[in-house]
Amino acid sequence: MLTAHDDSVGDDTRQHVADLRLAAAGDAQAQFRLSYAARQMVINEEADEIVASLEGLTYARLAASQGVPDALLLAADHCSHLAKVYADCDADDCANDWAAQSIGLLEIATELLPSSNAAELMQTLNTAADMATPEIMALAKFYRAAFAPAFGAAAFA
Repeated sequence: MLTAHDDSVGDDTRQHVADLRLAAAGDAQAQFRLSYAARQMVINEEADEIVASLEGLTYARLAASQGVPDALLLAADHCSHLAKVYADCDADDCANDWAAQSIGLLEIATELLPSSNAAELMQTLNTAADMATPEIMALAKFYRAAFAPAFGAAAFA
């Protein structure tokens, strides 16, 4: 059985094991790192893109619920990728749902992130909204309302 101290285990794996333990204890930065690592594995085609995106999304949501605003952007990125994957499979209902979740999260992020990021974030949000159907935008409004109690400014007031 491999352990985190086994010489055959790479440094990345050791860090992921350490982060997993910290994340399980509620460490928001470890949750963010695990989400980011999952996203990088998808980008680098080192993991199943659906499984890794879903796991990454879970960690990003946990980190965001503890006040890590960048985790909202990472969660939106995971959702956006899932929308693309499902659209490529002609699973349009699923794709639309993931796209709406991404937009809802981006809308919440515009309220929380520093103004230095505002212009780029608004550009991303406007681009996503311009490409979305009215149905996706209506669903995004629902998700924004559903997610705001956990991730929005009022959650940390």
